[in-house]
Amino acid sequence: MGKLLKNKVAIVTGGSRGIGKAISQRFAQEGCNLVLVSRTESELANTAQSIINEFSVKVNIFPADISEENEALSVVRNTIEEFGKISILVNNAAIMGPLGEISNISGQEFFDTLKNNIGGTVFFTKAVIPHMKSQKQGCIINLSGGGGLNPFPYYDAYSASKAAIVRLTENFALELEEFNINVSAVSPGAVNTQMFREQLKENKKSIGEKNWQALKKQLASGGESIEKAPELALFLACQDSNELSGRVISAIWDNWKE
Repeated sequence: MGKLLKNKVAIVTGGSRGIGKAISQRFAQEGCNLVLVSRTESELANTAQSIINEFSVKVNIFPADISEENEALSVVRNTIEEFGKISILVNNAAIMGPLGEISNISGQEFFDTLKNNIGGTVFFTKAVIPHMKSQKQGCIINLSGGGGLNPFPYYDAYSASKAAIVRLTENFALELEEFNINVSAVSPGAVNTQMFREQLKENKKSIGEKNWQALKKQLASGGESIEKAPELALFLACQDSNELSGRVISAIWDNWKE
């Protein structure tokens, strides 16, 4: 086991599966203690136990709805009570939301998606900032991607939320730079996660022929490696300077190691 994050404490939302789980495992490999958050307690428990067994770090779990500010505050309060500090926040949890041309989707589902994806990032960031200010350091890593930087038609709610994450990352970085709190965003690439597999169940008319063909191509190729985003997240978590704060970095295309 490495020591790059020894004695650090990271909260990872959506940490029970997919990219969030992969980031948690990579952090644990470097000695980081973890607080994993998602809605499904059984998945959290299984992921936590596998990490504990493999890396012998401490892992707490919190079944929570990230779109509720009180639940975010509760997670942060319990983390400080248990560990005495919060070194890293990874805002990873997100839902896909309704798919289809804008006039055909539910307005309520659209705004529920924004509340979950944007609200979760805002609420957890708000909750950890006072503590990070008091310790005069911190690292916040947001997950961007899908529509964050380019148009993503038929995925209006998801892409709007990811575009908002990009701008919030830029804003937060400037607001918090004087407190030595770095805020960056990771674009993980097209990874074949459960969210990806759920899209394959959609009627291709609802997402458009171009998107459907892209999904089939991604399925055939196996998608991008799930290991690249965790490596980038680790790289960001280890940065002492604010050189990369406020940046949106592609785990696949940007030469971030240099």
